Amino acid sequence: MMQMDVASPTAVPWADDKMAYSNIRFDYAGRPAGKYKGTVFTDARVELVMSLKDPKVDQSARHILDAQQFPERTFRSWPGKTVPGGNGRPLHRLINPDLQGKNRDNSIKQCKDVWGDYSGTRLECDEYPFASTREGSLKGDNRYSVRLIDGDDNREGGLRIQKVYEENRVLDNDPFYVKIVP
Repeated sequence: MMQMDVASPTAVPWADDKMAYSNIRFDYAGRPAGKYKGTVFTDARVELVMSLKDPKVDQSARHILDAQQFPERTFRSWPGKTVPGGNGRPLHRLINPDLQGKNRDNSIKQCKDVWGDYSGTRLECDEYPFASTREGSLKGDNRYSVRLIDGDDNREGGLRIQKVYEENRVLDNDPFYVKIVP
């Protein structure tokens, strides 16, 4: 905690114990943040926005929308299921590549359990919340969704997530939002 005290022979003494608060972060985070050094306005809302009408990511967008608003359409499904990242709640970035890989491996296992062997097709296992989030499939509460979608769509969606992380310097455990538009 820092406090600033100002005194002058001709002024009333003044003190401010909130003077050191700032909604700006200066960091030297390295590669996960895109550039090695940077500045972030921490109160700014970071959003990944995808459109249902964008042919490059329409399947990814539909999967996310279903998971956020219609979890009964997702796999694995059960009555009363909810999936993180909907209703204005954020997801939180996970930087650890080993944990990301474990999230991804678990999601692929679930895809194979539901749809069988899809190797040799253009399909890939899409997951929401993303493997790169703390809410990923291994969080332990089974509140996630997997779906087979076109591989090009899935990879483009992943590139867009990574772009949001890098352009906004989203670091480990930083919140971000996912918004699907028509």
